[in-house]
Amino acid sequence: QMEDHPELGRTHLELVRQALKLAPAGVLATLVNASVLVAVLWQSISHWSLIIWFSITLCLTLQRTIFLLKFRPASISADQSAHVDRWFIAGTGLSGITWGCVAIFLFPVNSPTHQILIVFVLCGMVAGAAETFAPILPAFTAFALTALTPLAIRFLTIGGPVYIAMGCMTIFYIGLTSFIAIRINTVNRRLIEMKEHFAQTADERAIINARLQEEIAERGRMEDSLRDSEEQLRLLSSRLLSTQEDERKRIAGELHDSIGASLSAAKFSMENVIAQMQKGTPDPEPVNYSIRVIRMAIDEVRRIVMDLRPSILDDHGIIATINWLCDQFQKLHSHVFIERQIDIGEDEIPEHLKITILRIAQEAFHNISKYSGAERVKVLLIKVQDTIRLSIEDNGLGFDLQSIYASKQYRTGFGLMSMKERTELSGGSFVIHSEIGKGTLVESTWTPAC
Repeated sequence: QMEDHPELGRTHLELVRQALKLAPAGVLATLVNASVLVAVLWQSISHWSLIIWFSITLCLTLQRTIFLLKFRPASISADQSAHVDRWFIAGTGLSGITWGCVAIFLFPVNSPTHQILIVFVLCGMVAGAAETFAPILPAFTAFALTALTPLAIRFLTIGGPVYIAMGCMTIFYIGLTSFIAIRINTVNRRLIEMKEHFAQTADERAIINARLQEEIAERGRMEDSLRDSEEQLRLLSSRLLSTQEDERKRIAGELHDSIGASLSAAKFSMENVIAQMQKGTPDPEPVNYSIRVIRMAIDEVRRIVMDLRPSILDDHGIIATINWLCDQFQKLHSHVFIERQIDIGEDEIPEHLKITILRIAQEAFHNISKYSGAERVKVLLIKVQDTIRLSIEDNGLGFDLQSIYASKQYRTGFGLMSMKERTELSGGSFVIHSEIGKGTLVESTWTPAC
């Protein structure tokens, strides 16, 4: 039954512990009362009877003492409680039988004074047992019945109004002390159950508080991360606007310096041709010069357009564009060897990722040419299972990642942050590995979900 209801097992264990804590007082009371009783009855009862009874009482007291030394309250486990309970009841029952023998073998028939003393001693022992043994109610019952029942029978057997009344009072006293013991046992059980309930509630509240603390800490980390993200987005937006204006300024300058100058030269050349035609002396050379200038302007427009968005991306796809980008970099940096590994089909790359891959590659090549001093670059664009992977690795100077992340340059710059933001906004993940003197690796990956 206790295995089916663990809370009952815990209550029983606590009651056994309470009984063991109170038992030493009962052992001491047994010795004191037995000594007093022997001393008072020494002149009225056979000495051998008293010695035998006292010896038995001492043996039982010694046995109970050894029992209490063996089973300490704090060391009792739930598995041992039933075993300790049985032995405790047996010990109190034997002790009750010993005290019940007083009314049979040590009862001074001709001395009412000594009889009254025996009544007070036995009733006092039972009254003390009501408090001491009440946690284990069968132990009290075993002691009280065996201690007082022989006395009640003795009184009733003697007969007479006084002895019958004393016998009835003894029986009433047994019922009264039993009622008190039951009430004490009930109160103890309720107190233990309340204690268990409060302890369980405290544990549950501790667990809830710990979870709340974790949630608060996690929320704090999320808020910090959100603030960092907002700050990065603000800086990125500011940098995007600034870059957009710089790009407009650059394009305007190129249009003015190259296209505008070429068109102005062509205009002056054609005006010269018209003037010569009006004079009747046309010269074909200005026309040829204008054609060359216009051709140069067309080439310049193509170059600017390719910088803005290479037409090869729309015409031939991202793989051809990556190869073109590598060729262009190779022409400008002939001392750098570019190793390419492209193992993916054009139709395996989603359309919205193609421009992202191109911009990340362009930014990586820009950083390599500007900062790395590399002699070897490895470009990897592959698909592993369902993951698209772009990585660009160089053997250049490298840098300290921690110092870069902590610096203002990373937050206000547009290179690393741009690659990271482009990758994450397109649904991918971005990592960078770098070590001073061992080069740099930038890698972006995307899953089909992106």
